[in-house]
Amino acid sequence: MRTRLLILALVSGQTVLANEIQVDGKLDEAAWQGAAIYRDFYQVVPATLMQTQNKVEGRAFATADGIYIGFKNWQKQGERKKQYNLQDAFMQADFNRFVIDFSGDGSGAYQFAVTLGGGVQDAVLTPQLTTDADWDGIWQSAFYEYKDYWSSEVFIPWHSVSFKPNRTNDGMANVGVSLQLYELATNHIYASQPQTTSNSDFYLKMPKIQASIPEQQQWAFIPYATHQQDFVGEASNTDMGFDLVFKPDHHQKLSLAVNPDFGQVDSDELDLNYSTVETLVTDKRPFFTQDIGVMNVNAEQNTKLIHTRRIGAGSDDGQKVITPIDGAVRFIHQGDNWQFAGFAALEEELDSGAGKDFYVGRARYREDTWQSGVLVTHTERPWRDRNAQTAAWDSQYQSDTWSWQSALLASAVTERGEDSQGYGVSTNIKYQFDPNTHLTGRYLRLDDEFDNNDLGYRKRNNWRFNELYFSHAVNYSSGFINRIQYNVQLNYESNDSGLKLPATQSYWASFILADGSSFDASFDYQTAGWDDLIGAGLGQYENRDLLKSWFFYGSPYTGSFSWAASFRLDQEGIDGLAQQYAVDMTWMPHENWSLKFNNFYRQGDGMVIASGPGQVAEYDRRLFANYINVSGLLSDKLELSMIFQWAILDADTKAVYDIRGHHLSPVSAVDNSFTDQRFTSQIKLRYRLGAYSDIYVVYNRGAGQFDQDVGSKEWLSELNSMWQQREQDQLTFKVRYLF
Repeated sequence: MRTRLLILALVSGQTVLANEIQVDGKLDEAAWQGAAIYRDFYQVVPATLMQTQNKVEGRAFATADGIYIGFKNWQKQGERKKQYNLQDAFMQADFNRFVIDFSGDGSGAYQFAVTLGGGVQDAVLTPQLTTDADWDGIWQSAFYEYKDYWSSEVFIPWHSVSFKPNRTNDGMANVGVSLQLYELATNHIYASQPQTTSNSDFYLKMPKIQASIPEQQQWAFIPYATHQQDFVGEASNTDMGFDLVFKPDHHQKLSLAVNPDFGQVDSDELDLNYSTVETLVTDKRPFFTQDIGVMNVNAEQNTKLIHTRRIGAGSDDGQKVITPIDGAVRFIHQGDNWQFAGFAALEEELDSGAGKDFYVGRARYREDTWQSGVLVTHTERPWRDRNAQTAAWDSQYQSDTWSWQSALLASAVTERGEDSQGYGVSTNIKYQFDPNTHLTGRYLRLDDEFDNNDLGYRKRNNWRFNELYFSHAVNYSSGFINRIQYNVQLNYESNDSGLKLPATQSYWASFILADGSSFDASFDYQTAGWDDLIGAGLGQYENRDLLKSWFFYGSPYTGSFSWAASFRLDQEGIDGLAQQYAVDMTWMPHENWSLKFNNFYRQGDGMVIASGPGQVAEYDRRLFANYINVSGLLSDKLELSMIFQWAILDADTKAVYDIRGHHLSPVSAVDNSFTDQRFTSQIKLRYRLGAYSDIYVVYNRGAGQFDQDVGSKEWLSELNSMWQQREQDQLTFKVRYLF
């Protein structure tokens, strides 16, 4: 992308006359000569913290319109890897990554990356230093190649994010800027500060530049329309909606969305989940990914009070897999110390009244090294005569060596006149001995009445989770190994009544080799404990001790072909043993194209699932999953991606047990064998008109098949049958445009 602006650049309080700036990757305009220069870089992966001035040079300056970031990477032709990737996809190329803390106070930041080849990634970096890659921002980037180095250039407008400028007495604002080069050939990372986002003092040590950030008012209107043709149901549907955004200034934003539910065109990955834990799926819908850092409450084990995939999910009467959303509204205010936010989303009522309404409010106060806040949610489900509320009081503290995060959680549910109230607590304490060594303690308790699933997510309730995690890395400057990282994880789990649950004790070692390849090995010991969730909640029995092992090798990423392979050998189930194999291959025949071919196979005789109330079955099973992805550029603005996923589970009954008096009692002459096969495919064309402006043409085809006839049919013939007798076959045309 390119932009032409006649600007007056302000760097460190000095005025620099800037000629016409063109984001082309060359860094040849006069304004770059007056930029803040980053010459000292540190090797942060492996974390030798060796200082260098011959790997990368960074530059940054701010204007009235936004911030410009530039890199010069001293990698000669033949020593660097150039490859394009789709937005937010894995970057198999040399790349520059950088973090911008627009407020300069650690209240949150944004992470960006651009590859040699034009691929990009962006993500929200929360105050707890966790990343959320679902966010997509408005920014521009370009790269350019020279004989002895390559350069990248980025422009991020102030209006692309919400933040409170941290102004000094002279009216200038401090903006945190941290720069990195990822060197693909060696798996090394060089950074402008001797910390990464895994270090608790990352925000505290971020270098700052000064910027004159004017007060700005902005309107944005993003209408979109889709037309969908269903070839199975022989029906078509046309839908329209829009997002309207008003920003009185950088620290305030009001967003309104009408019919926003079809904002995500990509299909989810196949999920053959027969466990008692729901699969956590992320949300790429644009309305729900904005300003998520302010709403974030960090609790252990992915416990969330806001899981936006609940909004617009299946209707309560079971008639709609996706419930249309009539509208949603969100506001953000970020003051010097206080932050306030809230949103509401209203689903369509439907003929049965099965639509749901969701409301969220957030307030947070912060100082330099700590913050504390409250989050409340309210969900109305008229069809079920159910109202649900959740609340959290969360706090955080960070210093050079310590970080601490905690949350007190509560829920209150009324359904058909019956009331229930639950509570929980989450704590994470980390001590950083040095950049290579840290110790973390984690604790989560959710009582048996805690229920946040109306709008949130949890793995389970009635749970006490304790973990002690130690990590230590040793770095080498010569030899065939660059780094060895050792990790020890000790867990203890019980339900809220104190009944001991299975818990995993783990040792894991990771090796980065000098040629850029990697090797990992882990050994796990799962202690005996009671399974109190299986048996449809009507029984519990004690599992045995289990030993598990895993080995992984990843080839160097350089060249046109790379691969990775892993092997697992696990004890499992009641008396079973399992083997698992995985092979991932990537072929890049051209710098703009890549083909990924991933295969997963697990076989064993210890898969245990509930087969009825108070009854479990152990299966001899085979699970195979295949993933093929072809992606690249047809032209500068036209992307093509093709995805095919296929999974098959053959489960042959080994034994069936009734749970009687906490013991397993064998049941004879019962056969619960089954085969579960599914496939999904997608061909997507995306024409990029600009930021939040695209034209999509998407074709989806998929099917599933479930029966009890195990092992009597060939897998490939069954795949061909599902392809012909598809359950999903639709073509979608979508256009959106930012005004």
